[in-house]
This record gives sequence, C-alpha cells and structure tokens, in this order.
Amino acid sequence: MKASMSVVLEKAVTSFQSFIPTTLTVDTENAPKVLPAECIVSIGLTGDITGQLLIKSDEVTLSNLATSMFGMAVEGSMLQSFTCELGNMLAGNFATEATQHELNIDITPPTFLTNYTHTPHQHLLFKLPLKLEDKGFLEINISVNKELSNIS
Repeated sequence: MKASMSVVLEKAVTSFQSFIPTTLTVDTENAPKVLPAECIVSIGLTGDITGQLLIKSDEVTLSNLATSMFGMAVEGSMLQSFTCELGNMLAGNFATEATQHELNIDITPPTFLTNYTHTPHQHLLFKLPLKLEDKGFLEINISVNKELSNIS
C-alpha cells in the first residue's frame, strides 16, 4: 500500500534534521503569511510524480544556517550555491523516502531562482513552513503536474 505524500514529506523533513545543526519544527501558526522569497531553489520531480519541489527563504535565515553548519558566513554566489546544495539534500531525502513507500521519484539538479512565477498547469499539494530555531523560517512547497503524475 502506498503511503500518503504527507507521510513521505514528513519523513524526509525528519531525515533533513539529521544534517542541520539546529532544531527544525513545522510551525504553521507563527510562520509569516508571505515568506520573503529572496532565495528560491527549484528541483524538478519526475517519475510517479511530475512537478517541482521549491525551497524558499530569505538571505539572513540561509546565511545564519550556513554559518551554523560551516562556521563561517557565506553571501552572494556562495550563498546561492549553499542554498542549491541544501535543496538538493532535502530533495534527495524526499526521493529516497518516497521509494520506501512505493513511489518512484527522481530529481533534477537544483536551480536557483530570482523571479519565480507559479505556472497554472501545476497544483500546489504542500506548503510546509519550517522554523529553524533562532535562525528564521524556510518554506517547502511541492507542486505537481496532475496530468503527468501517477497519483490521485
């Protein structure tokens, strides 16, 4: 029996916690209604789910996270690279967790976006605000092209 996408995403976030040196919690009550999306990473999803995984945050939150992980501040192109690699790690965990629940998902390389527009043929399935203790918020969105996906 296939697990729900919310269970797969929850387990991916749990595994994401294993390589982030700060407490990570889902916080829908205190998250900003509109997260400043200065840094957006898009990772394509193919296989049983066709769409994209987006990771959004602001530069300050991501720079604080990078500092806690690497012991030094990053900015500019290094912050973009860090953000893409962070997205790649989360998407990889998501795809791995999905296969354990009978969903075949492959991911594309991450792309850093500066001007993102949600395309009308995609349907947003999940919007998950994550609070990074003392660092800020990070938002994970999964959009699915329903016409090309094998899910209901």
